[in-house]
Amino acid sequence: TTSGKPLLFAMAPLSLSSEFGYAVAVVGASYLANIYGAIKVVTARKKYDIKYPTLYSTGTTKNDEMYNCAQRAHQNTLEGLPVVNLMMLSSATVYPRAAALFGFTWVVGRFLYIRGYTEGGPEGRRIG
Repeated sequence: TTSGKPLLFAMAPLSLSSEFGYAVAVVGASYLANIYGAIKVVTARKKYDIKYPTLYSTGTTKNDEMYNCAQRAHQNTLEGLPVVNLMMLSSATVYPRAAALFGFTWVVGRFLYIRGYTEGGPEGRRIG
């Protein structure tokens, strides 16, 4: 306070372009990539007979490796998802189309990466 009066702070109004919605739509698509990864893990768990609550298989067979590839593809997506979405949305306040385009590119890359890693093993992850 100064002179007995409380200090008031006014926040500048935030105006978002209608194109900001493109970035919001890409956030939704990024969660579809997450769901796709989760489905790949569940499918691999059943296919390779990995019981719950095993996160990563400690076995040494090709089946163990392929299950771990599916799990790693999904985990890697989860590790980057919050940062990518936060950076995309914050960038979209100024550059909505560019942010949405780059975010969409990341999402497409995630689908390719998950598919490649789960179906082709470690060598298959290079495409995404």
